[in-house]
Amino acid sequence: MSFLNPIYLPILILVPVLALLYYLGQRRRSSYAVRFTNLDLLASVVGKRPGIRRHVPTALFLLGITGLVLAAADPVLNLEVARNRASVMLVIDVSGSMDATDVFPTRLVAARSAARTLINQLPPNAEVGLVSFNTKATLQSPLSTNHDSVMSALDNLRANGGTAIGEGITAALDELARSVATTPEASRPPAIIVLLTDGSNNAGIDPQTAADNARAASVPVVTVGLGQRDKNTTVHGQPVGGVDEQALQMIATTTGGKYYYAEATPQLSKIYSSLGTSFGWQFLRVDILVPTLMLGIFVLLLGGFLSMRWFRLFP
Repeated sequence: MSFLNPIYLPILILVPVLALLYYLGQRRRSSYAVRFTNLDLLASVVGKRPGIRRHVPTALFLLGITGLVLAAADPVLNLEVARNRASVMLVIDVSGSMDATDVFPTRLVAARSAARTLINQLPPNAEVGLVSFNTKATLQSPLSTNHDSVMSALDNLRANGGTAIGEGITAALDELARSVATTPEASRPPAIIVLLTDGSNNAGIDPQTAADNARAASVPVVTVGLGQRDKNTTVHGQPVGGVDEQALQMIATTTGGKYYYAEATPQLSKIYSSLGTSFGWQFLRVDILVPTLMLGIFVLLLGGFLSMRWFRLFP
């Protein structure tokens, strides 16, 4: 819980002060009765004492005051709730360098495994789609709540060709635009692109242009760099370079996403798992001013009612 107007909270110090004054007053009354009263005679005249019941109205009065002060501070609940709807486009590099074995067993196999981890973390109603890219982008699986179809499409990915990062982002944006074309803007689910690549762009649309288009569409792009950092390797006897982290950071920053670097399979799976958790849950702020105010007033009135009914006086 948090408060929008915490300036009123110091008033709560009055509650324990009033409680202490009430306690001291009760002790003084008891001491006076013991000192100056014939207790046997008093018991025969007054009859049964109210006991603990006499403290109930005052306790309710103090609780009511607490509720009114909290209401004045405008309390809000910060809740983490399941997000039933989301549109997630996976964009996976299938260039020839994804056959490199510096990530066990290969970069592409590790990427497929990590993508499954992400999909398994998403809520059942989340829409997931898959785009692969090398020198061109291909829509492997359109957005759908049928997660098994995306899993099957992952198994069919094969590494070959160059790297066209901008084409992959553009194809994902096209699929997202198609899926929401008939949906009112107010009810559109949150959309995000998760891009995984191990190299640098060498074909197709400039990644900066694609990132600008994603920003214009309000679609963040989470980028994941895979492979050895600042180290070349070979694939089928051919040298391949490392991941272009600067370009991936640029894409993430431009679109409001985030960049992750994964050197090995466990790191990659951990990243995708955390992404799935963030897509599956969202934070809601619930204003509880009115319920708190009503509860405080109710408790105050209840205390006054009981005091008037039992003792014919207001606490």
